[in-house]
Amino acid sequence: MAIRINLLAEEQAAEELRRKNPVKLTIWVGSFFVAVVAIIILKIQWDIGFSKKAYNLIEQSWKNNTANYAAVTNNIAKIAVIDKKLAALDRLSTNRFYWAPVLNALQQTMIGDIQVVRVAGEQKYTKIDPKTIGSGQNVKTIPGSMIEKTTLYIDAKDYNPGAQNYDKFKETLNNFDFFVSNLQHAFILEGTLSPPTADPSDPSRQFVVFKLVSHFKDVSRE
Repeated sequence: MAIRINLLAEEQAAEELRRKNPVKLTIWVGSFFVAVVAIIILKIQWDIGFSKKAYNLIEQSWKNNTANYAAVTNNIAKIAVIDKKLAALDRLSTNRFYWAPVLNALQQTMIGDIQVVRVAGEQKYTKIDPKTIGSGQNVKTIPGSMIEKTTLYIDAKDYNPGAQNYDKFKETLNNFDFFVSNLQHAFILEGTLSPPTADPSDPSRQFVVFKLVSHFKDVSRE
């Protein structure tokens, strides 16, 4: 039977011992975990970079939307102001003073020997600024308005001044329902009667010229 002697046994044992050295194994294991952590950190940094880019895009979009929203709200406010003005103009056009009823009332109040030669109307507007009353929680704002003042002038001839038909005509106007309901005060004689004047078409007739004036009730327009 042959006997084998391994002359390298000691060296092989020493090499095997070095391979199984726990310190070296620990170093290799630690290096592996360090590499894994490094990869995870790089992945996190990569994700953070993409997230920041997405965040910047969202932030820029938000800023753009904010600017657009401000523009839209400003336009809505302007449209509301325009709508309010249009509504006021519509109310003014539909609620304006009508002269047809005035002329209709005049033709129903004519009396003999009176000839109306001129009817004139004058409309004036007074602006009332908005004002605030009260204080604190009880504060209240009264909106501004326009006060419409309408004056009616009637120039006429009286062909029988001795009977004072001009005065009878004035009283007829003052007692007519339309004028009673709409006038602020009765018709009055403005100025004085003119001197008697011969009618050019009939010199045998004379007339005096007079003027009546009155004011309709004031109307408040927003």
